[in-house]
Amino acid sequence: MEYQGNTEVVGALSDEVENAWGTLATLVDGFFAMLPKLAIALVVFALFYLVAMGVRRIVRRVASTKNHDGLGNALGRLAHLGVVFAGFLAAVGIVAPSVGAAELLSVLGVGSVAIGFAFRDILQNFLAGILILLREPFSRGDWVQLGDHEGIVTAISTRSTWIRTFDGRDIAIPNGEVFTNAMTVVTRTPTIRAQYEFGVAYDTDLDRAMAVILDAIGSFDTVLDDPAPDAGVADLAGSSVNIRARWWTTNDDFYRTKLDVIKAVKEALDDAGIDIPFPQRQLLFEPQEPLPIARQRQGQAAE
Repeated sequence: MEYQGNTEVVGALSDEVENAWGTLATLVDGFFAMLPKLAIALVVFALFYLVAMGVRRIVRRVASTKNHDGLGNALGRLAHLGVVFAGFLAAVGIVAPSVGAAELLSVLGVGSVAIGFAFRDILQNFLAGILILLREPFSRGDWVQLGDHEGIVTAISTRSTWIRTFDGRDIAIPNGEVFTNAMTVVTRTPTIRAQYEFGVAYDTDLDRAMAVILDAIGSFDTVLDDPAPDAGVADLAGSSVNIRARWWTTNDDFYRTKLDVIKAVKEALDDAGIDIPFPQRQLLFEPQEPLPIARQRQGQAAE
């Protein structure tokens, strides 16, 4: 009886081994039978990849402009990925003809949703960069202000926008932040207005003071005649009457002209004898008793 039981166990094990060996042999035979298809699929995918590289170069060359080479790079990259994806579908179709494009796209769709959640910020910056490059709200070389950052745009990529501040720092701002927040493009138009307030004494002839200020501003060739400079009383401050002067220049002359105008107006007011007051304070001190008398009175009050 015991011998018969051992024989049955050995027979069952031999059957399992035989089945496993048969399965392995079937897989090996299927693999070798599929090798020609795999070779053809690899060749097709390689051809698609080479075509994708050529398409990328062509699109980059056609779409790139002097100030927007980032647009050509982005569109070329998208075209490259599109051709490579088409080659991947063709290769899968050769290896597994039973797998349709719809089933494959549905599987990839589920995977893309998971990838989208995992790389949400990266995809947001990428899509925002594409929209910025297509809409062109600003160009490389523009003077922009975004939040606490102000400077010249040096590069626009699909991930971030690079700004060089006026103190020489390079700042990379994510495109998602650039696209969703308000940005001031100072050089959107070729001209820009500057202003400054000059304080004069309360007893000053204001019309004469404004005439002196406007004459000093109009003496610069970099100040535009149209629109013409103007000046007016802006504030009655604690120790001065503030006259606000405004003038227009080109974007390139803005900073240097503003410094020169402030200096020239100061000198013109001095030459005209117009006082430029500075803040004054009047301090009143109440008379105090000598310290020994004060201590004596404090002691009497305590008794």
